[in-house]
Amino acid sequence: MISTYIISLASETQRRAHMKAQAERYQLNAAFFDAVDMRQATQTDIEHLSVLPKHKKPKKQRWLSKGELGCALSHHQIYQEMINKQLDYAFILEDDARFLQSPKALLLPENLRKIAAQYDFDILILGYVKTLEHQLPYYHRRIPIKKRATLQLPEQTIQFGTPWEQYGCGAVAYVITKKGAEKLLNITQKPCVPADDWLYFEQHCGVKVLHARPTFVLEDLEQLISTIRVEKANFLQPKLSSIIIRSIKGWCKHIAMNYLGFK
Repeated sequence: MISTYIISLASETQRRAHMKAQAERYQLNAAFFDAVDMRQATQTDIEHLSVLPKHKKPKKQRWLSKGELGCALSHHQIYQEMINKQLDYAFILEDDARFLQSPKALLLPENLRKIAAQYDFDILILGYVKTLEHQLPYYHRRIPIKKRATLQLPEQTIQFGTPWEQYGCGAVAYVITKKGAEKLLNITQKPCVPADDWLYFEQHCGVKVLHARPTFVLEDLEQLISTIRVEKANFLQPKLSSIIIRSIKGWCKHIAMNYLGFK
């Protein structure tokens, strides 16, 4: 089984206990990785450790927040450790992850090689942020994938694919290859985007990102408060009209990608 890194601030004892229990339950080869703590950083510190996103229009450029920067630098340090240790794969978790089912089959090198033989991925997304378990059917309708690979297991079939366009779906749970770490290492040394800006990484350093269906991990929104962002109270309750419109758009994308050959 590949190594698992759990990114967590050293002071977050509740989150560490939460993740330790899950790691033991699913028999993960896991170790905690102390997150970069930017809570006391000044704006001068932020501007020293990061850069503005020059690929965006001037009006849309902004410095990363303290939480975003600390998160991005933490992921960067794991990429560096992977390269230093010459690890072929690593499973990266953030400390607000909640497993929906065991990921063990996707942490076996032989299964990862089977997936890579069908689609040469760098990143394999196993989980998402800002959604609840009962909303996953809608989430998958809204953001369908173009099927790229399949892993047949005795108990289930797992599909892997790419969305119409990569998006910031979180970095709560993903497998990364050594090749992926090498691609991301330089661009994340002084980050200009959050750790989960997969579209930027795809466009600017050729990272190939796959998404798994079913989803294995979600951000634990109900038990743990995000240390990176603040959301409106009703952000998890989409309007019915929005659900209908986005579902229709999602079905159109699904047909276009999987039956008409687009993307």
